[in-house]
Amino acid sequence: MRYQPLPAKFHTANRQKLAELIPEHAFAIVDTADVLRRAGDFEYPFRPDSNFYYLTGIDESEAVLVITPHHPNQRLREVLFLRETSEFTALWEGQRLTQDQATKRSGIQTVLWLSELESFLEQLVGKYSTVYLNAESSLESGPLNPASRRAIKLHAQLPTHDIISSVAIMGDMRTVKAPEEVDQIRRAIDITGRGLAKAWAALKPDVPEYALEAELTAEFTRQGATGSAFSAIIAGGQNATVIHYSTDAAEIGADDLVLFDVGAEAGYYAADISRTVPASGRFSDRQRAVYEAVHKAQAAGIALHKPGATIISIDAAMRTVLIKELVSLGLITSEQAAGPDAQKHLSQYYSHISHHLGLDVHDTGSPVEELKTGMVVTCEPGLYLAEEGIGVRLEDDILITDTGCEVLSKSIPSTPDDVEAAIAGHRQ
Repeated sequence: MRYQPLPAKFHTANRQKLAELIPEHAFAIVDTADVLRRAGDFEYPFRPDSNFYYLTGIDESEAVLVITPHHPNQRLREVLFLRETSEFTALWEGQRLTQDQATKRSGIQTVLWLSELESFLEQLVGKYSTVYLNAESSLESGPLNPASRRAIKLHAQLPTHDIISSVAIMGDMRTVKAPEEVDQIRRAIDITGRGLAKAWAALKPDVPEYALEAELTAEFTRQGATGSAFSAIIAGGQNATVIHYSTDAAEIGADDLVLFDVGAEAGYYAADISRTVPASGRFSDRQRAVYEAVHKAQAAGIALHKPGATIISIDAAMRTVLIKELVSLGLITSEQAAGPDAQKHLSQYYSHISHHLGLDVHDTGSPVEELKTGMVVTCEPGLYLAEEGIGVRLEDDILITDTGCEVLSKSIPSTPDDVEAAIAGHRQ
């Protein structure tokens, strides 16, 4: 395998947590993701549904988990259904998991073939009045995927049953990370740092942004990542002032700052790192001043990460720092900074907020909920001066601990001096 799977006991513990939240009159169906197809009889790379993977550790398509905690037959309280390997599948795709292999990976003792699912569900719906699905809360209005299609089907077939989304329940479960999950995130961050080093070594004027992305993602593959956690943002000069710039097609200018917002995925867990570096190898005075303003704001924000804080309160504190920095940068007056429209002035240059991180890059968790030990979040202030063609964003991944926090990405150069030294070192 490309990655080290999490131990079966991790997934077993997660299923037990979910089972404890399912009442006696209910059972849960958890579908994995679709195989997305493109024209010409080809498929996009498959990635399992995050909730399904969290509960099972299985990364095959066409898989379904059924949890019936109060079933009288203990062996049927959790059942995994997999697509059986046919001769055709073996020829074109290779062997799929055997039932024994699935049990070893997931900890689920009863593994049946997908052909048995419908008859199994028919028995359950006659005994239980509520069905939990991993479709969105509105059930039929989310993305058209196996879970939402199942919701539509069950609403039509079972008009007297309660069809309930389990997405919010699963989201609450996933916000606090187990040590095994943090290890996967550390691995993703390490791979991301290695990828950035390769890209920075190739950074020079006239190189197109996509060539830097090629260096980055090639290193992700070499290091055994399961992919990129999201589409890389590599933006030079004016492009760096576009928050979610994704074209990656322009050539780097000699005097450009280049913003990297990138993240590897390791064992389906994400990293999300932003760094901004000078193409020339050294910041101009103005670039350094903007960079240092963002770095000050981030340092103030990082210091506030601890149990009981919230992402939204940390963001507000960073905004306060940035408003003062806008005065130092000559972008607003001290009177404007002290006035009632200070936030409005800042909004011309700053529009980002941090988020939770885990199986998804924008993982489950709200910016207004209190941080708890074991949560992993990002801290990512930025300033975007479109008229000057300067965009700076710094983003680090942070583990909340009992006494404060740990910056998981602290080994990736961040201060302006360290960034310049790193660029110089990679060019030797």
